[in-house]
Amino acid sequence: MKRFLKGAFSFFIQGLLALLPLFISIWVFMFVFRFIEGIIDNIFIFLPPEYLETKSMIYLIKGISFVVLVALITVFGMLVRTVFGKVLLSVTDSIFMHIPGLRPIYKAVRQVIESFSTNKKSFFSNPVLVEYPSKGIWTIGFNTGEVPADFKPFAEEKRFSVFIPTTPNPTSGFLMIVTESQIKPLDMKTDRAMQFLLTGGVVKE
Repeated sequence: MKRFLKGAFSFFIQGLLALLPLFISIWVFMFVFRFIEGIIDNIFIFLPPEYLETKSMIYLIKGISFVVLVALITVFGMLVRTVFGKVLLSVTDSIFMHIPGLRPIYKAVRQVIESFSTNKKSFFSNPVLVEYPSKGIWTIGFNTGEVPADFKPFAEEKRFSVFIPTTPNPTSGFLMIVTESQIKPLDMKTDRAMQFLLTGGVVKE
């Protein structure tokens, strides 16, 4: 029983850490949305209360707030591509990375965002098959490239790092260092491999 509880707790922590960046992103989005909604609500303060409390007016304010938030995020995305934006982003990174409580959360969120960014090469590329967890059983992974010399205890064969994602949450997983002969490249696009993983193998085409 003790072993079962220990294993269950370990899986709980692993799942929590995998979902934490998503929860933080949703919380920040909702916090900013409510802040903008409050500002928009104050703009219409001149209207009579009976108009402000109608469902149509409430939905209108929420709709405007959502559009404004999406526009601000888009503008911010454009801003970070400029020199000023890069400096601002660097300063923000430095501040959050020096806050003990927020550092691991911020780092995890940033890594997830960078992984799906179109401006950087994602580690979700080069889908391959590796024989795991036992002989005759194959799993989908992503070849992230050859490892440096200090990761190779045996120099006679090239070794590569392969990221093995979990299903249905491919942002978590584990890393394997395998020989070149243990990797079977897949002749498929990354998005098809990701679709297969996200659906647990239900969608195959």
